Amino acid sequence: MPTLAVFGAGPAFGLSVAHRFGREGYGVTLVGRNPGTLASLTESLRAADVPVETAVADLTDRDRLREVVQTIGTPDVTVYSPGDVSRLPVAALDLSAEELETWLPLHLLSPVALTRALLPGLLARGSGSLIVALGSAVRVTDPLLASVATAQAGLLKYLHGVATSAGPRGVDVHGLLIGSLIERSAAAALVDQGHFAEQLAEAPPRVSPDTLADRAFSLVGQVDTVEVGPL
Repeated sequence: MPTLAVFGAGPAFGLSVAHRFGREGYGVTLVGRNPGTLASLTESLRAADVPVETAVADLTDRDRLREVVQTIGTPDVTVYSPGDVSRLPVAALDLSAEELETWLPLHLLSPVALTRALLPGLLARGSGSLIVALGSAVRVTDPLLASVATAQAGLLKYLHGVATSAGPRGVDVHGLLIGSLIERSAAAALVDQGHFAEQLAEAPPRVSPDTLADRAFSLVGQVDTVEVGPL
């Protein structure tokens, strides 16, 4: 049975991608920091007869991510999808070096550590897919999103480097650029509750997590495609 691991599993994109791959016969491992959320997602997947396991981990804890990889082995497909909405991004004119440093663990250092932990198994096997969810501000400049976009732009450059080296050895690497608010996500709920009214001049476009999951599934095995989107 092929396997999928979702790092940063939540009720929007994470759950949709788990269901999408589950329908294709994949066993799923969900990784997230909230046991209650993982339990809810597990219930949904098991109701659809998708084999599922879980692992509790904070995505900013690089040592814990390495432990998870050692435990679950090398999945056929790995999705990294951070969904932290605990704070607002910082605009370019307000961004200090010290502030930027606090955005690096989730949006640059941890995905690099995760990729590095996965690579030996992927390269030894000669196959596998890594899909990283990124904001479209890595390519479409939005000065209000400088803190997260600056970190993720570095990550995107790293993914290109890994793809160039690992692609000829059968490992495909992708950055899924998302430029819309994901339906059912925590961010969408906060917008609906008016939390970002001062920051948003108009309602942002929305995208179904199922649409993103379909796009993610289509990337498996596509060694010549790194950047996908904005979606």
